[in-house]
Amino acid sequence: MDSIQSFDQVPSENRLLPRRLTIRGEVVIYVGIVLLALVLRIAQIDVVPLSSHEAQQALAAWRVVYPEAAGSLIVPESPLLFALHTMAYSVLGPSEFSTRIFTVLAGVLLVLSPLLFSRLLGKTRTLILVLLLACSPSVLATSRADSPVIWTMLVAVVGLWSLWRYRETGHSRFAIQTTLCAVAMVFLIDPAGIVVVLSLILAGLFTIWYRSSTTEEEPPLDEVVPEGRFRAWPWAAAFPIALLMVFLVSTLFMLYPAGVSSVGELLSTGLHGLTTPRPYLPPFFAFLATLFYEPMLFVMGVAAVFGILTSDEVSLQDRFLLGWLIFSILLSLIYAGTGAENTLWLVLPLAALSSRIITELVRGGGRFFAPRWSRWFIAVVVGMLMAMISVHVQSIARALMTTPEVSLQQVNINPQNLIGIVIAVLLILIGYFLASSEWGEGVAIRGGVLGVLVFVMVTSLGNGWHISVDNADNAVEFWSRNPTSYQTAQLRQTLIELSNRQTSGFPELAVSALAPDDGVVAWLLRDFPNTTFITDATAAKGQGVVLLPSTMDKPDLGGAYVGHTVAISNGWDFRSIGLLNFPAWWLQRRTLTGDLPSDSITMWLRQDIYNGTKPLVPQ
Repeated sequence: MDSIQSFDQVPSENRLLPRRLTIRGEVVIYVGIVLLALVLRIAQIDVVPLSSHEAQQALAAWRVVYPEAAGSLIVPESPLLFALHTMAYSVLGPSEFSTRIFTVLAGVLLVLSPLLFSRLLGKTRTLILVLLLACSPSVLATSRADSPVIWTMLVAVVGLWSLWRYRETGHSRFAIQTTLCAVAMVFLIDPAGIVVVLSLILAGLFTIWYRSSTTEEEPPLDEVVPEGRFRAWPWAAAFPIALLMVFLVSTLFMLYPAGVSSVGELLSTGLHGLTTPRPYLPPFFAFLATLFYEPMLFVMGVAAVFGILTSDEVSLQDRFLLGWLIFSILLSLIYAGTGAENTLWLVLPLAALSSRIITELVRGGGRFFAPRWSRWFIAVVVGMLMAMISVHVQSIARALMTTPEVSLQQVNINPQNLIGIVIAVLLILIGYFLASSEWGEGVAIRGGVLGVLVFVMVTSLGNGWHISVDNADNAVEFWSRNPTSYQTAQLRQTLIELSNRQTSGFPELAVSALAPDDGVVAWLLRDFPNTTFITDATAAKGQGVVLLPSTMDKPDLGGAYVGHTVAISNGWDFRSIGLLNFPAWWLQRRTLTGDLPSDSITMWLRQDIYNGTKPLVPQ
């Protein structure tokens, strides 16, 4: 005790000195990743219109928050999103921003979720996995939409962490948390959440089988499955808590008792998706979309699988990730109702396996006299040459697009593009031999592969932005099948201007709409309580504002009307792509034929209303 110096015994001059705040470099990196991920997800999120499915789920919550809203009550498919929407609309009001903001935050958390396993994976591999998720176009596009799949994968990662912690510590709270995560994925979040739970269970069984079939001697103590702990799983405490969670979330903490029916709707929709594909989507869409948008992850994932199968020592987590990938692919092919957002089923295990290979490239050594910056110098040079090759390849792809399929000999390719590609390839080869002779073959190969990876990751960010913003209403984009048109914003703005002119800004505008009361048009009319959804155009005779399908040309509305047509959704048949047109479509989304409106609506204004001579207030 005599050696302990109290604060009063510290010299006064030392007490006046401020403590030095030290910030580690990895903290700065993660802060930068968070800011970049948040900006990419929030920017222009209120500009991109809701899809028909998003609008349906948003209306389900809005009509509970605002009972005066026109239209019948809708049973939501996701109790969790229903609760989040209700909370957001109660505070922020109904908008595209408030609809998606919670999912945006969940997407940022999903990018950072590998930090939960930093002690298991190591700091380097964890950082690489975070970067892969941050640059993934699938993760970016899905987290900018109001998709429950983001929540499913986030809860799945938290559940895996809880299971790992229970395996280590045996504390019952981790077992209860794991049970809650599994129950939430099945009953609260996503209709297809059972598929994710099943893939994780099968991956765990595969891990046990793989270890027992490849280990001839007793496994190390740290890999022994503590079967006693799993026999002591606190089922008696976990299940009542899980049931209470489902009841409270689905009923908005008993504020909306009818919300419990959303659990049944979720299960019914999930079972329906087993045999029924989604409209406008080809079979195996999730698998095809992953190949289309994540080719680098597939290549690196295949390399990681090969490395695991041929390695003598494989960690427990890599065995699990291998099983997760295998069963995720199989179940994505079996489940008929997959969409673009279900690419995350494959992207997460692919990214985790790819981080294994990339970590080896980063850590791998070369000759003892090779400087540490050598591989990164090679990576920068290769990345610049890859950019040069990409520019010329895209020019060639555009030339192939205009070439008839039967006349390949007539292709008109600029010789400068071919020369540019040849020069870039020669520079890569020459640089490889120079770097091999100076720093060793291992450094040259690793630096070259890292350069390609960095180039692909940077371009993937741009690809994700194009998917979710620039081409959000473009049906030529493979991700967006039958997307909502940006023209819907014009229709809503016109209605708002009419309301401002006729009712001094109050939402008393009377509208008759021949459209589904749970679709995009209904969402555009969400804050016009005097909207009437009709089933026959004759019911709108004499009304001031009438919305009718554009297929009804010059309807008989009992007077003179002025009409304006806007597209609600766009469509395009991707089967029209030929072999020579595919490179331009894949690289730049360029096609000979563009998308066309698949669903349009015409707003008819009575002539006196159009002239502004009669107020549009319901009598």
